[in-house]
Amino acid sequence: MRLLSKHREPVRCLAYSPDGRRLASGGDGNVVLVWSLDDTAAGPELRLEGHADWVRAVAFSPDRRRIASASWDDTVRFWSIARKSQTSRLSGFAGGAWSLAYSADGALAVGSGDGTVRVVRSAEDRNPLMIRAHRMPVSAVAFTPDGKSLLTASHDRGVALWSASWGERLAALAGHADWARAADVSPASGLLASAGDDGKIIVWHAEKHHALATLEGHAGPISRVAFCPDGRGLVSVGWDGTARLWDARAGRQSSAYDWGAGRLLSLAVAPDGMTAAAGAEDGRIFLWDLDPADG
Repeated sequence: MRLLSKHREPVRCLAYSPDGRRLASGGDGNVVLVWSLDDTAAGPELRLEGHADWVRAVAFSPDRRRIASASWDDTVRFWSIARKSQTSRLSGFAGGAWSLAYSADGALAVGSGDGTVRVVRSAEDRNPLMIRAHRMPVSAVAFTPDGKSLLTASHDRGVALWSASWGERLAALAGHADWARAADVSPASGLLASAGDDGKIIVWHAEKHHALATLEGHAGPISRVAFCPDGRGLVSVGWDGTARLWDARAGRQSSAYDWGAGRLLSLAVAPDGMTAAAGAEDGRIFLWDLDPADG
């Protein structure tokens, strides 16, 4: 287990680069830190400043050259890793920019506090797709592997699947009794997952849109869920201070981890599926090994 501890405030978001060599983190300090996982001893490789409020989401572009960050200052900012600076920004996300995700071909989906989702093809896109997805903040967005569909989760308890080209709702996935905070799409096995303040993870069939399993183990709200690359392993973190590894298809827990850090608020799984990172309310980031046999 490795520990990164340069944040002084809660770590709200994490993202691995597509090659697994970098980790981006953001949170209540309004800053994005970029860590070289080849050498974390000297601290973060980059410190990206410019947001005027909490950073709620970060994502690397598929080509690894840029980072997008979403903030409650109503903006999404784009950063060049080579230039170590901001290159452009999008504004006008009413209620703040809460969540974001890249598709494999470079489209970016941004979930807002007013319940809308904006899909842009570039920072200069003047005609983005606007989806009026939910009645409350969109706390999670995730593309399907082919980029054709988009999964959303919201504080209105709703989870839904949308056409990423036309904004048509393909399915409403009802099952949560409280805020839905987290959602992810399996890269390989045709599964979806959602979780929230009811303490439940629901695993869904991506095509038939019905629930396959309900995973229970966390005591209280679940902050984030993320599939492993094999499409079967699923990792979750929650306010109970635990990270948990599940077999999503079998519907059972494989492992649980507790580092005594208080609430865990953010999560990312490395592209090779061997490690994961969790961000805590106390500002620490924990990197740990996932046992392949467990996933």
